[in-house]
Amino acid sequence: MSFISASLPILKKNLSQYFILAFLFSMLIQIWPAAVTLPFRFVIRIAICNALLLLSAAAVYRYFVGKLFSLLLTIALTFNFAISFCTWRIYQSEFSSVFAMSILTTHFSEVTSMSGLFTYYIPIIALYFIMTLLAIRYLAENTSTTTQRVGMSLLVVFFVWYTSACWLKQRKDLEVYYPLSSRVLANTPFYVGSEFIIAVRDSKLAEQIYKADLHYPALTASDTGIENYVVIVGESARRSNMQLYGFGLDTTPVASAFRHNALVFKHAIAPASATVLAVPMILSKADPDNFTANELADNILRVANEAGFYTEWISAQGNSGKSNNYVVAIASLSQKAQWISTNYDEELLPALDKALTVAGRKLIVLHINGSHEMACIRYPASADYFHTQDKYEDCYNNAIRYTDHVIGEVVKRLNNSASALLYFSDHGLEKNPSLESHYMHGSRNPSKEAYDVPQFIWYSPSALANKPRRLGTVEERYSTAHNYELMLSLMGISTGVSHCESPLEACYKPETSFPVMDGGRHIFDYDDLRDTFGSPEKNTRFRKVGKNSL
Repeated sequence: MSFISASLPILKKNLSQYFILAFLFSMLIQIWPAAVTLPFRFVIRIAICNALLLLSAAAVYRYFVGKLFSLLLTIALTFNFAISFCTWRIYQSEFSSVFAMSILTTHFSEVTSMSGLFTYYIPIIALYFIMTLLAIRYLAENTSTTTQRVGMSLLVVFFVWYTSACWLKQRKDLEVYYPLSSRVLANTPFYVGSEFIIAVRDSKLAEQIYKADLHYPALTASDTGIENYVVIVGESARRSNMQLYGFGLDTTPVASAFRHNALVFKHAIAPASATVLAVPMILSKADPDNFTANELADNILRVANEAGFYTEWISAQGNSGKSNNYVVAIASLSQKAQWISTNYDEELLPALDKALTVAGRKLIVLHINGSHEMACIRYPASADYFHTQDKYEDCYNNAIRYTDHVIGEVVKRLNNSASALLYFSDHGLEKNPSLESHYMHGSRNPSKEAYDVPQFIWYSPSALANKPRRLGTVEERYSTAHNYELMLSLMGISTGVSHCESPLEACYKPETSFPVMDGGRHIFDYDDLRDTFGSPEKNTRFRKVGKNSL
């Protein structure tokens, strides 16, 4: 013990002599994810601000309050690093407001289910935290008071300069409105906070969508011979992994069996690569070029209510507060909305059974977990069907097959009534061979895989018997951003304008261009994207959203 006691001061002294290494190590780790996801000018600003923050913390470290400040600063820096690093490593993307909104609106079961994606990076995150604390301490012990005070002064100059510059830019900015605080934080090592600020603002805009006062004076609803309309909003389903679309494994035995009673969309394209953007566009008049509060407020739930339908939303995806994002804002317009804590999607079926007992015409939306990451926990042991040498490939294909099973259970409940079922996935997934779990949301440089989705309309025997229905396939490419018009046609609702974007209308004309949005709200032309994630990268052209878009 005496040897250890005598050695500790020597060891601490030797370590403190290498304070510059601790400082540089902390700096380099912090800018690591920024260097590969952000423009170089931002990386330089973040590095400068980071260095000045550490020097400023060192200047007050000798005081108790200074030590507390240093601890809180290190926690904040670690939080920023952890989020940006994990987003880059897992999703091959910079952190965006879409990720921020997903975090703000997540629920405990989803956090638990996705925790396996992040556990690999805990040692790196912990190392950064320790090295940053050591860097502050060693800077306090090994740099002069003058150096530390200069650092504090320069930090004040840094924030005054960039606050002024961002304010001036904000006044003349003709593109998307970013709050001033968001603009300033984007130049600091707290840059993920910039996206959270935007996400909070967007959540407030979502409340406007929910509270909008829209009416349809020319609205009419004709008799379609169908009483029950069920919409299943799938999650993260790749069309290329479905037997219905030619995949080599038996992943969709149910859908493949009833395709003769269905209209299958062969080339459906999602408008966005993230749920929080895709689902609102699919269910409303909004699209990538017109993602505004007014367009989102004009949605299928609002119109169905106005047309006299009973509407119900049943979700497995959780809800952390009414009107807290675009999906929930739209869902909350239904006459009954419930977010059910589930282990598996089948657990929504009792709620569906109850909803189907309501008299009259009804629109029931089931928002399932589908094959969302981590796919291995999206199905029960009884659905563990595929067993190859690739665990995560099996997990994903089992999750697709389990969704097919859930669709089959819904069909059983509708089979003896005049009913129609619309199924689509919100977005696709990209296959990244370097990622252990293989599949991920659309990357920073997305491929078509992120947007290629399944979609079909199934009709019950009595619905087919009482009126002619379009069956077979929609061979041409089709954007699910037009599902608002498609559902109006399916439900026999007219708002006084033509719905020629719907394949169910006589005036239907296929689209020739397909704008799609990534998580950073860049708009691409689908045809310009590389085919798969594994295809050679290319500098794909994109445009930013319009000045009136959210």
